Amino acid sequence: MLAIEYEQSLIETGVFLAVRNDERLECELHILVDRLYEIPDEELRHREFVPVFRGFFVKLGFDRLVSELLVEQPLIGELVDQCVVREAARKKTESAELLIRGDESQGQKTLVIQLCPQSFLDSGRTILLMRRELLHVADMLDERFGYVREGFTGDASRQNLQRDRYHVLWNVYVEGRLGRKRLGAESEKERCRRAFDRAFGVEQENSKAFDRVFHAESLTHRQLMNWACEVALLFDSRDELNSTVANAARAEIV
Repeated sequence: MLAIEYEQSLIETGVFLAVRNDERLECELHILVDRLYEIPDEELRHREFVPVFRGFFVKLGFDRLVSELLVEQPLIGELVDQCVVREAARKKTESAELLIRGDESQGQKTLVIQLCPQSFLDSGRTILLMRRELLHVADMLDERFGYVREGFTGDASRQNLQRDRYHVLWNVYVEGRLGRKRLGAESEKERCRRAFDRAFGVEQENSKAFDRVFHAESLTHRQLMNWACEVALLFDSRDELNSTVANAARAEIV
Protein backbone atom coordinates (compact mmCIF):
# COMPACT_ATOMS: atom_id res chain seq x y z
CA MET A 1 0.00 0.00 0.00
CA LEU A 2 1.26 3.48 -0.89
CA ALA A 3 2.61 5.26 2.19
CA ILE A 4 1.13 8.71 2.82
CA GLU A 5 3.16 11.42 4.54
CA TYR A 6 1.23 14.36 6.00
CA GLU A 7 2.75 17.76 6.64
CA GLN A 8 2.70 18.41 10.38
CA SER A 9 1.23 21.92 10.09
CA LEU A 10 -1.70 20.50 8.11
CA ILE A 11 -2.33 17.87 10.79
CA GLU A 12 -2.16 20.31 13.68
CA THR A 13 -4.42 22.95 12.13
CA GLY A 14 -6.93 20.33 10.98
CA VAL A 15 -7.11 18.87 14.48
CA PHE A 16 -7.49 22.29 16.13
CA LEU A 17 -10.34 23.20 13.76
CA ALA A 18 -12.12 19.90 14.46
CA VAL A 19 -11.89 19.81 18.26
CA ARG A 20 -13.01 23.39 18.80
CA ASN A 21 -16.54 22.21 17.95
CA ASP A 22 -16.37 19.31 20.41
CA GLU A 23 -15.84 20.28 24.05
CA ARG A 24 -14.91 16.76 25.13
CA LEU A 25 -12.26 16.32 22.45
CA GLU A 26 -10.96 19.83 23.01
CA CYS A 27 -10.43 19.12 26.72
CA GLU A 28 -8.80 15.79 25.93
CA LEU A 29 -6.37 17.45 23.54
CA HIS A 30 -5.47 20.24 25.94
CA ILE A 31 -4.74 17.77 28.74
CA LEU A 32 -2.21 16.02 26.50
CA VAL A 33 -0.73 19.18 24.98
CA ASP A 34 -0.51 21.40 28.06
CA ARG A 35 1.85 19.04 29.86
CA LEU A 36 4.23 19.17 26.91
CA TYR A 37 4.86 22.87 27.50
CA GLU A 38 6.62 21.84 30.71
CA ILE A 39 9.44 20.24 28.68
CA PRO A 40 12.33 22.75 28.83
CA ASP A 41 14.14 21.49 25.72
CA GLU A 42 12.44 23.20 22.76
CA GLU A 43 13.50 20.62 20.15
CA LEU A 44 12.34 17.73 22.31
CA ARG A 45 9.08 19.54 23.05
CA HIS A 46 8.34 19.95 19.38
CA ARG A 47 9.07 16.27 18.71
CA GLU A 48 6.63 15.28 21.47
CA PHE A 49 3.85 17.29 19.81
CA VAL A 50 4.03 15.15 16.67
CA PRO A 51 2.57 11.83 17.97
CA VAL A 52 -0.13 13.63 19.99
CA PHE A 53 -1.57 15.44 17.00
CA ARG A 54 -1.09 12.52 14.63
CA GLY A 55 -3.01 10.34 17.08
CA PHE A 56 -5.90 12.81 17.10
CA PHE A 57 -5.73 13.08 13.31
CA VAL A 58 -6.29 9.32 13.07
CA LYS A 59 -8.90 9.36 15.84
CA LEU A 60 -10.92 11.92 13.87
CA GLY A 61 -10.68 9.70 10.76
CA PHE A 62 -8.95 12.39 8.73
CA ASP A 63 -6.23 9.96 7.61
CA ARG A 64 -8.84 7.87 5.78
CA LEU A 65 -9.90 10.69 3.46
CA VAL A 66 -6.88 10.44 1.16
CA SER A 67 -6.19 6.72 1.64
CA GLU A 68 -9.73 5.73 0.61
CA LEU A 69 -9.59 7.96 -2.46
CA LEU A 70 -6.31 6.37 -3.52
CA VAL A 71 -7.93 2.92 -3.34
CA GLU A 72 -10.25 4.07 -6.16
CA GLN A 73 -7.18 4.57 -8.38
CA PRO A 74 -5.10 1.37 -8.08
CA LEU A 75 -2.75 2.50 -10.84
CA ILE A 76 -1.48 5.26 -8.55
CA GLY A 77 -0.78 2.79 -5.76
CA GLU A 78 0.98 0.50 -8.20
CA LEU A 79 3.21 3.01 -9.99
CA VAL A 80 3.78 5.89 -7.57
CA ASP A 81 6.63 5.64 -5.06
CA GLN A 82 5.40 8.03 -2.38
CA CYS A 83 2.52 10.37 -1.54
CA VAL A 84 2.97 13.67 0.29
CA VAL A 85 -0.01 15.68 1.57
CA ARG A 86 0.80 19.35 2.15
CA GLU A 87 -1.12 22.38 3.36
CA ALA A 88 -2.60 24.47 0.54
CA ALA A 89 -2.46 28.24 0.86
CA ARG A 90 -6.14 28.54 -0.09
CA LYS A 91 -8.90 26.41 -1.57
CA LYS A 92 -8.15 27.54 -5.13
CA THR A 93 -4.70 25.96 -4.89
CA GLU A 94 -5.92 22.55 -3.69
CA SER A 95 -4.67 19.96 -6.16
CA ALA A 96 -2.97 16.63 -6.83
CA GLU A 97 0.22 16.71 -8.86
CA LEU A 98 2.55 14.01 -10.12
CA LEU A 99 6.24 14.84 -9.80
CA ILE A 100 8.84 12.69 -11.54
CA ARG A 101 12.51 12.84 -10.65
CA GLY A 102 14.76 11.62 -13.43
CA ASP A 103 13.59 9.58 -16.43
CA GLU A 104 9.88 9.93 -17.26
CA SER A 105 9.31 6.18 -17.29
CA GLN A 106 11.79 4.93 -14.68
CA GLY A 107 12.26 7.97 -12.43
CA GLN A 108 10.95 8.26 -8.88
CA LYS A 109 7.29 9.27 -8.88
CA THR A 110 5.84 11.36 -6.07
CA LEU A 111 2.18 12.27 -5.72
CA VAL A 112 1.85 15.69 -4.07
CA ILE A 113 -1.60 16.52 -2.72
CA GLN A 114 -2.35 20.01 -1.43
CA LEU A 115 -5.33 20.49 0.89
CA CYS A 116 -6.54 23.21 3.21
CA PRO A 117 -6.95 22.08 6.85
CA GLN A 118 -10.66 22.97 6.83
CA SER A 119 -11.20 20.62 3.89
CA PHE A 120 -11.03 17.65 6.26
CA LEU A 121 -14.20 19.02 7.88
CA ASP A 122 -15.89 19.46 4.48
CA SER A 123 -15.26 15.96 3.19
CA GLY A 124 -18.08 15.93 0.63
CA ARG A 125 -16.62 18.81 -1.39
CA THR A 126 -13.08 17.54 -0.90
CA ILE A 127 -13.90 14.04 -2.14
CA LEU A 128 -15.43 15.38 -5.37
CA LEU A 129 -12.44 17.63 -5.97
CA MET A 130 -9.82 14.98 -5.24
CA ARG A 131 -11.57 12.35 -7.36
CA ARG A 132 -11.17 14.62 -10.37
CA GLU A 133 -7.57 15.47 -9.50
CA LEU A 134 -6.56 11.86 -8.92
CA LEU A 135 -8.19 10.61 -12.12
CA HIS A 136 -6.03 13.12 -14.02
CA VAL A 137 -2.98 11.65 -12.29
CA ALA A 138 -4.12 8.10 -13.10
CA ASP A 139 -4.44 9.10 -16.77
CA MET A 140 -0.87 10.38 -16.73
CA LEU A 141 0.28 7.00 -15.46
CA ASP A 142 -1.84 4.96 -17.89
CA GLU A 143 0.11 3.78 -20.93
CA ARG A 144 -3.13 3.62 -22.92
CA PHE A 145 -3.68 7.34 -22.42
CA GLY A 146 -0.09 7.97 -23.52
CA TYR A 147 0.53 11.22 -21.69
CA VAL A 148 3.71 13.10 -22.61
CA ARG A 149 4.87 16.55 -21.62
CA GLU A 150 4.94 18.67 -24.75
CA GLY A 151 4.45 22.26 -25.80
CA PHE A 152 1.98 23.98 -28.09
CA THR A 153 2.76 25.80 -31.32
CA GLY A 154 2.27 29.35 -32.54
CA ASP A 155 2.53 32.69 -30.78
CA ALA A 156 1.84 33.11 -27.06
CA SER A 157 -1.89 33.83 -27.43
CA ARG A 158 -2.41 30.81 -29.68
CA GLN A 159 -0.51 28.57 -27.29
CA ASN A 160 -2.61 29.79 -24.37
CA LEU A 161 -5.81 29.09 -26.31
CA GLN A 162 -4.68 25.59 -27.26
CA ARG A 163 -3.56 24.87 -23.69
CA ASP A 164 -6.90 26.03 -22.30
CA ARG A 165 -8.82 23.90 -24.80
CA TYR A 166 -6.70 20.86 -23.97
CA HIS A 167 -7.41 21.19 -20.24
CA VAL A 168 -11.12 21.73 -20.87
CA LEU A 169 -11.30 18.59 -23.03
CA TRP A 170 -9.42 16.55 -20.44
CA ASN A 171 -11.68 17.81 -17.65
CA VAL A 172 -14.79 16.86 -19.64
CA TYR A 173 -13.36 13.39 -20.29
CA VAL A 174 -12.61 12.96 -16.57
CA GLU A 175 -16.04 14.17 -15.46
CA GLY A 176 -17.80 11.87 -17.92
CA ARG A 177 -16.13 8.76 -16.50
CA LEU A 178 -16.80 9.83 -12.91
CA GLY A 179 -20.44 10.48 -13.77
CA ARG A 180 -20.95 7.01 -15.24
CA LYS A 181 -19.55 5.51 -12.02
CA ARG A 182 -21.86 7.73 -9.93
CA LEU A 183 -18.79 9.37 -8.42
CA GLY A 184 -19.30 12.83 -9.87
CA ALA A 185 -21.93 15.55 -9.55
CA GLU A 186 -24.45 16.90 -12.05
CA SER A 187 -23.36 20.44 -11.21
CA GLU A 188 -19.82 19.57 -12.32
CA LYS A 189 -21.09 18.36 -15.67
CA GLU A 190 -22.79 21.70 -16.23
CA ARG A 191 -19.67 23.55 -15.11
CA CYS A 192 -17.66 21.57 -17.67
CA ARG A 193 -20.23 22.34 -20.36
CA ARG A 194 -19.96 26.08 -19.67
CA ALA A 195 -16.17 25.88 -19.79
CA PHE A 196 -16.42 23.95 -23.06
CA ASP A 197 -18.64 26.66 -24.58
CA ARG A 198 -16.23 29.37 -23.50
CA ALA A 199 -13.25 27.54 -24.98
CA PHE A 200 -14.82 26.53 -28.30
CA GLY A 201 -17.57 29.13 -28.78
CA VAL A 202 -21.30 28.68 -28.32
CA GLU A 203 -22.49 26.99 -31.51
CA GLN A 204 -25.17 24.50 -32.47
CA GLU A 205 -22.62 21.73 -32.92
CA ASN A 206 -21.08 22.28 -29.49
CA SER A 207 -23.55 20.02 -27.74
CA LYS A 208 -22.68 17.08 -30.00
CA ALA A 209 -18.95 17.72 -29.65
CA PHE A 210 -19.24 17.99 -25.87
CA ASP A 211 -21.16 14.70 -25.71
CA ARG A 212 -18.54 12.97 -27.86
CA VAL A 213 -15.92 13.75 -25.23
CA PHE A 214 -18.13 13.38 -22.16
CA HIS A 215 -19.45 9.94 -23.18
CA ALA A 216 -16.16 8.60 -24.50
CA GLU A 217 -15.04 5.48 -22.67
CA SER A 218 -11.44 5.72 -23.83
CA LEU A 219 -9.45 8.66 -25.18
CA THR A 220 -5.76 9.39 -25.52
CA HIS A 221 -3.53 12.35 -24.87
CA ARG A 222 -2.85 12.54 -28.61
CA GLN A 223 -6.55 12.83 -29.46
CA LEU A 224 -7.04 15.64 -26.95
CA MET A 225 -3.99 17.46 -28.30
CA ASN A 226 -5.18 17.12 -31.88
CA TRP A 227 -8.63 18.48 -31.01
CA ALA A 228 -7.20 21.34 -28.98
CA CYS A 229 -4.92 22.38 -31.86
CA GLU A 230 -7.25 21.55 -34.79
CA VAL A 231 -10.79 22.24 -33.60
CA ALA A 232 -12.29 21.12 -36.93
CA LEU A 233 -11.30 17.54 -36.08
CA LEU A 234 -13.45 17.63 -32.95
CA PHE A 235 -16.50 18.83 -34.87
CA ASP A 236 -16.02 16.39 -37.76
CA SER A 237 -19.16 14.22 -37.94
CA ARG A 238 -17.03 11.35 -39.24
CA ASP A 239 -15.00 11.39 -36.02
CA GLU A 240 -13.95 7.96 -34.82
CA LEU A 241 -15.70 8.63 -31.52
CA ASN A 242 -19.16 8.27 -33.05
CA SER A 243 -19.23 4.54 -32.45
CA THR A 244 -17.95 4.97 -28.89
CA VAL A 245 -20.66 7.49 -28.06
CA ALA A 246 -23.31 5.26 -29.54
CA ASN A 247 -22.15 2.33 -27.44
CA ALA A 248 -22.09 4.49 -24.32
CA ALA A 249 -25.59 5.76 -25.02
CA ARG A 250 -26.90 2.21 -25.53
CA ALA A 251 -25.26 1.10 -22.28
CA GLU A 252 -26.96 3.91 -20.36
CA ILE A 253 -30.36 2.97 -21.83
CA VAL A 254 -29.88 -0.68 -20.85
